[in-house]
Amino acid sequence: MLSPWIAHYWHWHLPSNTLLPELFPGTGGELLFNLGVSLRLDILPLDSDIISNTYLIGTGHLFLLSPRRARLRISPQLTQSTVKFISARLRCGTSFPLLGISLAELREMPLSLNDLILKHPIPDLWHLPFIAQVNHLEQWLIKMLDKHITDVPDMALAANRLYYGESLSTVRQELALSERTMERHIKHFIGVDARYFCRTAKFQHTLRQILAGQTMLDGALNHGYTDQSHFIKTCRFFTGLAPGELLTKQYRRLNYYQLTDCYSESK
Repeated sequence: MLSPWIAHYWHWHLPSNTLLPELFPGTGGELLFNLGVSLRLDILPLDSDIISNTYLIGTGHLFLLSPRRARLRISPQLTQSTVKFISARLRCGTSFPLLGISLAELREMPLSLNDLILKHPIPDLWHLPFIAQVNHLEQWLIKMLDKHITDVPDMALAANRLYYGESLSTVRQELALSERTMERHIKHFIGVDARYFCRTAKFQHTLRQILAGQTMLDGALNHGYTDQSHFIKTCRFFTGLAPGELLTKQYRRLNYYQLTDCYSESK
């Protein structure tokens, strides 16, 4: 039922001293419910290794994370503490119709849903097994979407078509929009211009393939990079690291692209 809105639900329950990977610029959003100790969230712009902002994700808080031109670094506020949260991964363009807040206005700022006046209270997920948490989250999202549960806006559908590789000119022509009008509308749904969004999606697809076992060269060529050096340059842009520095054994085991503990929304 929610498959047009939610890609999947996933959770991590990690022991203390586990180094969490950075969350790189994305195309959708994460509705992250913190069920453990308070988390520190650092914002690092792509052109700098200096933290620009820091936020606190308190215990029991629900946040929307939607980085576009920054990396997010998450760590427990208290050392020697376990990390525990569940997240619903929102598909491209669905955060705006779900919450009514333009991603272009949010920029890189995480949004605390606890600070909003919501139509329905945030569900109580404490002490529930993962599947029960998913069921509670689904029922809450269904209430939030109300009558619009199957009525995915055209711009959200357009964002998903771009994400899966359709050309910008084809999507824009089918919507019968001028280039300027298309950009103005779609920024509310995805937070950035369409060309940058497509560049981000291309990198995500390639990285996911490499993590799944494909060679760097094959993954790069399969997704339209001219050569391996082209992909290396893009990897540095989005992550601050060359692929050899990024793709460590630890990162291959723990990252945001391959999730072993997840539940796909295929209803």
